[in-house]
This record gives sequence, C-alpha cells and structure tokens, in this order.
Amino acid sequence: MRIAARRKLRYLFFIVLVILIISFTCNAIVQSQLNKEIKFYKRFFEQKKDNIHDIYNPLAIKQIPEETIDALYSSHKDKVSKGKDTTDWTKLAYVNYATDINYLCNTFIIFKNLKRYGTQAKLLLLVSRSLLASDNEDSQSANMLLQRIKSLDQEQVIIKEVDSLFKPKDQSEWKDSLTKLLVFNQTEYDRVIYLDSDAEVRDSMDELFFLPQYIKFAAPLAYWFFDEKDLASAYHDVKVAENAKINLFRYTDTLTSRVKKDQMIYNHLPNLPPPLFLDTENVAQDIINSRPSFLQMLGFPTGRSESSKAKFASTLMVIKPSAETYENIMYWMLPQIVKTKNKFDMDLINEELYNMRRSIYYQFKLFRRLKTRFVPEFLVLPFGRYGLLTGSIKNPNHYPLIKNDILGYKRLDTEGREYSRTLEDFIKECKYVHFSDSPIGKPWFYNSLEDIKCRVDENQKENIEQEKEVCALWNSLYASYMSNRHLCML
Repeated sequence: MRIAARRKLRYLFFIVLVILIISFTCNAIVQSQLNKEIKFYKRFFEQKKDNIHDIYNPLAIKQIPEETIDALYSSHKDKVSKGKDTTDWTKLAYVNYATDINYLCNTFIIFKNLKRYGTQAKLLLLVSRSLLASDNEDSQSANMLLQRIKSLDQEQVIIKEVDSLFKPKDQSEWKDSLTKLLVFNQTEYDRVIYLDSDAEVRDSMDELFFLPQYIKFAAPLAYWFFDEKDLASAYHDVKVAENAKINLFRYTDTLTSRVKKDQMIYNHLPNLPPPLFLDTENVAQDIINSRPSFLQMLGFPTGRSESSKAKFASTLMVIKPSAETYENIMYWMLPQIVKTKNKFDMDLINEELYNMRRSIYYQFKLFRRLKTRFVPEFLVLPFGRYGLLTGSIKNPNHYPLIKNDILGYKRLDTEGREYSRTLEDFIKECKYVHFSDSPIGKPWFYNSLEDIKCRVDENQKENIEQEKEVCALWNSLYASYMSNRHLCML
C-alpha cells in the first residue's frame, strides 16, 4: 500500500512538473514573441509617424505640452474669425460639486472668476441635497448662497441637486469626495472641465475644451509622488529611447506646425517615460502581468500593486461624459473602493478606470487584432499649468518638476541651456492652483492671512532674498482667497 501511494505521489509530482515546464515554456515563447512585436512597432511609429494619419501608437502614454494645447485653441479661434466655427457652447461646461458650505462659497468665487475671464461654457454645480435639507444647520445660508451663485447668470449657471456618494462610517476629510464621480454622468454635455473648488482659478481654461475629440479623459499627474531619482530615470529613458531629444521645443515646434496643417498630432506628442509607470525593463512581461486576473475580476484582492507611481490627480479633469463609463464606475469599480480602507476617488481613477499599466495591455491587445480600430482615450496634462499645489511653492524639491512639467523633457535654448523662467514666472502662468499645505489646513479655517502667513527668519544667513520671494508668492495666493471670501458673507 505504501509503495503504491509513493508511486502515485511521484506520478502526480511528475505531472505537475511537466505542466509547470510547459506553462513556463509557453509563457517564455509568448513573452519573446510579444517583445519582438513591441520592438517592431516602437521602431515603426518612430520612423513612420510623419506619414501616419489613421493609426495610433498603442504602446505609449502621451503627454500634451501647454504649447500644443494653445496651438489647438488658436486653431479654433482662427475658425471663429473666418466664420467657420460650429462650437455649441451649451454642450461644454465647467463643473464643481459642493457637499458643505465652505465648498459652496468656493464655487461662487470660482464661477465668478470664470465669468470675469469671459468663458461662454456653462457653469454647472452639483450640490448635495443633504446640505440643503432643513435639518442641516447650514441649509439657510446654503440656499441663500445658491441664489447668489445663480444670479451670476440665470442662463449660464446650472444647479443640480444630487445625492452625495460617500463611504459608510468614514469620517476623514475625503468622506464625500466620491461625489465628484457624478461628473462622468453629465451626458447632456459633450465635454466638461471638472475643478475641485478648494483652489484658485487664475485664468480661463477654455482651451481644454478643444483637446482632440477622441480624448475621453485628460488630467495632470500627481507630481508630488515623484522624486529626484524618478526625474533622472525619466531623462535617461528619453535620451536612450529618443536619441537624446530631451529638448521639448523640438516636439512643440513640430506639433504646432502639424496643428496648423490639421494633421494628426497624437503620435508626435512626447511619451510619458515608461519607467514611471512600468515596473520592469521587460515590457512584454509587464504587459502580461498587468492583465486583471480571474480573482480580481471576481473582486478578490491579490496583493499585487494596482497602480504605478505615475498617477492622475483628480483635482482637475477634462472628461467626455459617458453613460457606459458611469455605469462601469457605479456597478463595478465603486464597490471595490467603498469596501477598501483609505481609498477614494483618485484611487478609483488610477487603479480601475485609467490604470496606466493595464491600459497599455488593453490598447496593444486591441491594436494587434484591429490596427485602425484602436483610438486612444486619455492624455496627461501639464501639471505646472493645471495642477500646481500651493505647498510646492515652499518646497525646493518640487522646483525641478514645476519647471519641467512634461516629464523626461526640458525646455532648452539653442545652446542646450534650460529656458530661463523664474519660479515667479511659473506661478504667474499657472491657471489652477490647489490649496494643499499639510499640516496647514484649508484657508477657510483661518480668520486672516496673519494666522498662517509665511514669514522669513531674518537671522538666517543664507538664501534670505530667495526665501522672501517664496513667501511673497505663497502669501499672494492665500491673500487672494482671503480677499474674495467676503463675497460669500450673508
């Protein structure tokens, strides 16, 4: 009996070993073949991109520089001047949501500024019903403030009452942040620009409505997750992969020319360096490993990392609303986030909706089957213009990022020197600044600027003038908010 049992165990072990060898061999063959295809198509798109008009590169995540965004908007303005513009501004909207009185006040300030900057787009506010309910101590003030917001323009301002999306039993400051996901369902609009309201809007951002029509989602990166090593890795990757063409102007000049000629620009946009969102140098292996497993599709955790270091910020998003996307969010993605501790809207977007590593897998899978059917859905916006944190102004480690917000590339002059713009220049040119200065709270928690004012220690011997400049810039942003919030006084 024992001998027979041992034979069965040896036989079983032999079968398992054979299966593992076959599986390993097949996987190695698939990886090898996939790597060959990847290398071929990378070379193909680099060499042939000038003459490609209807095939998009599925192996890249693309960044769009501010110069190219402006060129697209200039093209729109040219059509307006020639009487060829067909833009329906009633189908475009800026969107805020508000679940408490402070954010409602911020919406009023933001909408008022957008009106002053001359936007023709609708101004849509999603306001929580619970804030307006009679049992809410702020309901009277909230309803009065709503009337003030509506009076900015009876036709342009749209107010919708919504039910907040929240995590049960969660008491964190982000407990109602899932409500912003409702923006994906505003399907009466062709494109919306979502803005967190705890921010200062410093100029019109209408140009973002005119990103390529096939783009369903665009947002800046959460750049505060990157460090010096990431930047160095990004520059190195670009130098190796693109023959030392790290000068961004080489790309923007070509892109501007192509916009004027109404030619495809996607394949000419700078790539987001793969080391920022792929884990290994073996791209084929990473693509294979990024596939959602059977257990993941059933909703079980696997212990595997779900997103890369390169993450989209959810403070500003350009979205093409879709009932299908919203349904997927509500019925498949949101339940996973709700039951997971310390995960919110930004996690849903980066782990489920626009997971960069997994997107490469799906993009290439579709491309291999039907070359011309693949169309990219998302772009990375420059965070220097559309996603700056106030905390970065006082953080010298963030300055290299702010000055080169198309990662892996630099704005260099003809002699290879960095384009000389000061920190003040970048702050002035930033259109959207988000109030984020942990451990300092949001500005509405303080009576005046004096309570949180940035001050320089006059006794320090080094960098006093630079510190004064930094404090002056930081203080100016908070002073602007402090001077505007009186508009909400009832």
